[in-house]
Amino acid sequence: MTRGIALLLVASVCTGVVAAQAVVDPSESPRWQVAARGRGLPAVAGDRVFALTSDHQVLALALDDGRELWRRSTGERSATTDGMRVVVAGDVVIAGDWDVYAYDAATGVSRWTFHPADGYAPGISLGAAAGSRVFTGSPSGRLYAIDAGTGRQLWSAVVERVADDGPLTTVFAPVVSGGLVVAGYTVFAAPDTGGVVAVDADSGVERWRFRFPVPEAQAQDVHLGGGPVIAGDVAIASSGDGRVWAIDLATGALKWSVPALAGPADGIITTTERDLRGLPVAGGLLIVGSLTGYLTAFDVATHQQVWQLRQGWLGSLSWRDFTHADGVIYVPFLSGFLHAIDAATGVVLWKTVDYRRGFSWPVAVAGDRVIVAASSGVWAMNAARRPAGGGDPR
Repeated sequence: MTRGIALLLVASVCTGVVAAQAVVDPSESPRWQVAARGRGLPAVAGDRVFALTSDHQVLALALDDGRELWRRSTGERSATTDGMRVVVAGDVVIAGDWDVYAYDAATGVSRWTFHPADGYAPGISLGAAAGSRVFTGSPSGRLYAIDAGTGRQLWSAVVERVADDGPLTTVFAPVVSGGLVVAGYTVFAAPDTGGVVAVDADSGVERWRFRFPVPEAQAQDVHLGGGPVIAGDVAIASSGDGRVWAIDLATGALKWSVPALAGPADGIITTTERDLRGLPVAGGLLIVGSLTGYLTAFDVATHQQVWQLRQGWLGSLSWRDFTHADGVIYVPFLSGFLHAIDAATGVVLWKTVDYRRGFSWPVAVAGDRVIVAASSGVWAMNAARRPAGGGDPR
């Protein structure tokens, strides 16, 4: 195989006919690479990159050349970093580990640590920052709002009360839409259940709750399987049986749904009773991943399938965030590959070909650069560019 070039089979949008296309591997000629055991979703603010490592470090790097500006430890002592995200709020860098840690973006000086009095481990499910606040879930069944400047707890909301002898509940990383904080949750029981909850961003008061329906035919796990993501007036999430649910943001009522993948459709996909599905939204398209390796696009307005990309031989798609920027979605595989895909057509624009580089985490996009916190280091690579005349993703 020619260095940096791979021959990839991509599915046609309308006919399903498979065509050959040469695809460049951007990791063969990166903008820069910094030695570190990267972890989670990095953040970019101005001319700086902020990233987690798997050994409890928070790095600040120069966007232009990757030089290290500062490095700080969260002080945690577990075998690996528990959190999976860095966010920026104003001049504060906020990182998730077991607890939540904040640093001055310019100097790396510690600003605050959030260790809740009620509940535990808010850093595992660090979510979005909005204005002067940052929101997070936790495996203690709670949502939190934190003042990004001071680390003061603004409110704590019990999503599902955790009894000493009862099932555990995890509230996953929330997203913010208008005045709502929206989060998925799982109640670990037998079988597991779950759903999506929306609370008021100012008070933490619950506005609505959507519980994933349990199939009537059998007791089956319906834990959170992906999302939520926001698309216009709906919040979209998947349940652990592979079904996708679009929920009215105003009321919490079900608006439409997408069934689980079923097969075998072409000798590769197989029916699965459990699935985890990454859910990016690109314009008017909902892109749905799968542990089967399939990636499917649906029109949000009509709920009809637009395209499907079959990549099962590369392993499972990550259920973590797929990043969308400039009509391109960046899709990590649990096996360590990373693909950049045209959101409108499903055509692969570039891909990495060496799984040992460990590109299994979501990426940040800053202009013409993609930032990845991989097991092989923190990388800056060329962002993908859609072909001229490719059209906008709906």
